[in-house]
Amino acid sequence: MISMTNQIEKVYAGLAGRPLEVDSFDLGEGVSICATYAHIMAPLMVAFAPAPPGKHHPGPWKTVSGGFGFDILSEISIPTSSALRYNADPYATLWCIVALIRLRNGAGITMPALTTLPFANVKGSGDDISIWSLEIEPKILLVQSDHPAKITELDLAWVRKFWTSTCGLVSRHVEFSLTLQAFDQCVFLRHAPLALLSVWAGLESLFSSGRDELRYRISSGIAAFLEPPGLNRLSFQKEIAKLYDSRSAAAHGRFEEAHEPLKKTYALVRRVLIKIIEDDHIPTRAELDAKLFGADVT
Repeated sequence: MISMTNQIEKVYAGLAGRPLEVDSFDLGEGVSICATYAHIMAPLMVAFAPAPPGKHHPGPWKTVSGGFGFDILSEISIPTSSALRYNADPYATLWCIVALIRLRNGAGITMPALTTLPFANVKGSGDDISIWSLEIEPKILLVQSDHPAKITELDLAWVRKFWTSTCGLVSRHVEFSLTLQAFDQCVFLRHAPLALLSVWAGLESLFSSGRDELRYRISSGIAAFLEPPGLNRLSFQKEIAKLYDSRSAAAHGRFEEAHEPLKKTYALVRRVLIKIIEDDHIPTRAELDAKLFGADVT
């Protein structure tokens, strides 16, 4: 993996999955995103003799059916100084920006590669320039029924407005960081029951204060956080409780019906994360109780 230090001025992260609506967009703090193109391919080959030390396997080689590839359609450029400003681990800053793009625009966008030059310049560079692979799972879970055809300018404006404060929330609040990571990375888990358990673990870290009446406490806390008092909140609490039952079924080995609960839970976590990010505030247990029992003064 590339070492993102102050000796490297910028890093370029290639994004696949959906194109940009605009040619380029300034995300602030020296970070920008622009349209580009590169195709990363991973053909499968088989050799029939051991490789000598330090050398390639000798021929003949034969191709194997299969393999996979990615069309990189845009790239984020981020100065090392900006990445380090918000986290001691510079990759946490880069991941946070990409996670917000996915949160706003929808799942299906991946970050397959990093390099230290714009992708348009890599093709004319020497052999000393490398490309490092990241998110190269050939298949990801379907967690949304649909999504926009492009990453829109409105999506990018939202990311620009909130990415620095979100990096602060990630660094200060372990529970929020866990929930955002679970939401963002669950598509790479391959199996819906595992993804369902992962996103519920995030919700539990935010909305659970203990083991007592866990199903009720979590469902009522989320409903109070997202909905004003009234019948809609009560109905929403019951819906969330049913989703928690699906989480419990997956935890106890009943995997048959995990896909639809995963989609609904994914949409629920998305609402929670967007509200936290736009409020720039993690709800406390006392605040949730106040909302639940009608003592909320906000």
